[in-house]
Amino acid sequence: MEGQSAREKLEGRLGKELSEKYRGIEALLALTDSRVEVSAGDPEAGLQRLFALDTLRGKKAVSQAVLGSLALVLWAFTRVRYCSVPKAKTRLVYSNTFLSSVRYPAAREQIEKEFGCTAFVTFLDTLKPGSRGGNSLRELLRLDQGKVRPVFFRGWSVCGGALRRAASRYCFLAYGPDPDRSRLDRALQSLEKAYGKRVKRLERRLGKENVTLYTTINQYNLRDLLMIHACRNLGIRTLQQEHHTIQFCQDQFDENRPKPRLSFAGEYGFWNRTELLFHRKVYRFDSLLYPENEIRMHVTGNPEMVFEQAELYRRKYPPERKLTYMTAILENWQDPEIRDAYLKWRWDIYKGLKELSERQKIAINIRYRPFSEQEFREKEIPVLKEWGFRISESLPENLMEDLCSSSVIMSATSSVLSTARLFGKLTYRVEDLSFRNSLMDKEVHDVSVAGIPDIVIPEGIENTAQEIDREGTFNIHNIL
Repeated sequence: MEGQSAREKLEGRLGKELSEKYRGIEALLALTDSRVEVSAGDPEAGLQRLFALDTLRGKKAVSQAVLGSLALVLWAFTRVRYCSVPKAKTRLVYSNTFLSSVRYPAAREQIEKEFGCTAFVTFLDTLKPGSRGGNSLRELLRLDQGKVRPVFFRGWSVCGGALRRAASRYCFLAYGPDPDRSRLDRALQSLEKAYGKRVKRLERRLGKENVTLYTTINQYNLRDLLMIHACRNLGIRTLQQEHHTIQFCQDQFDENRPKPRLSFAGEYGFWNRTELLFHRKVYRFDSLLYPENEIRMHVTGNPEMVFEQAELYRRKYPPERKLTYMTAILENWQDPEIRDAYLKWRWDIYKGLKELSERQKIAINIRYRPFSEQEFREKEIPVLKEWGFRISESLPENLMEDLCSSSVIMSATSSVLSTARLFGKLTYRVEDLSFRNSLMDKEVHDVSVAGIPDIVIPEGIENTAQEIDREGTFNIHNIL
């Protein structure tokens, strides 16, 4: 299944006749398929992902009623509040996945300063995601929509109730045991009708707003698909800003057999040039909305970092003669077939770092994944401290301190390797237990576990100027 295109998967699930009959909503069907697939075949969990950041799904009926009523009042209040706020001259509309994320304050600040970050606001968008009511209206109401007037959409959500119900009926039927073909056909008819109506309504609203670009940080939910589809029909540019670097992820690629990547946006923004080249080399964009040869790619920089901020971090945390190892964990490490090998792999890396430290007179700092790996920390930290290793607090708040205060960064599978290169750090990717990726970034050095003790760290590396890669920092002008 992994090498199949989205269309081939749909034909396998629905049959060629139904797949061709509902070609007009194949993007929606492919999205639903992918959401259920990553939810281990669970339709309910798949629907939660499908409706992410657009509905109150999952909340109790009473909570939905209370919050829904409050949302309508807050929406009206918000419209009044923004009456005197001007529209942006260049209207850049951003998705909820970007606006609600705490990872991109620097990028958002730059966008606000340069052009204004336009939100798309429905009734439910006046509620903060995940809010349980808060202690006051100030905690519940979004007071951070931006410095320019949002696009207001009269309705509870982008998806709407009719489409949500149709998608739910289809999902539970299609992914149930041996679905009845005639019932499935009727469910698809309802889904096609509801989806088409919603896209048309969004077109009417967006068509009046002079929108230049719609950008999302994650295109894999129904809200984003609807927005992208409507924008495509109107000739508005749509862009997916990547929020990680795939060349450092735990997946196996083969440049001789590029993998299909399900895509909906017309353009893609990557952290750096090597990541862009990596995608061209190992992927083929499997788009059901845009012709593959028309999909455009940009180097937009790391959306978590702008150049001025990178400069501040570098001055605040001057480098020491220190190597920080960012741990990597296999999601299926508890599988009996790999558990022992994985545990040995971890300890072999630590032993190699201990020997390296003694040979090269360099401090070793261990940074665990934030809020995880507790089962490893309990057993590893006492021993590592005994060896003289430093142990990071391993919180999101001290990532830049760990990174900038180190002269050398090492990991196996982590996007932080790309960030380390952005800061000009000597960077090593240690051989993973089971993945063999073809890296495009020649400035990231591959090293085997056995080869760690033989690494040579230049004398005085902590006093060597480390240039920041300006192209690797976020810049909204790279998109426009």
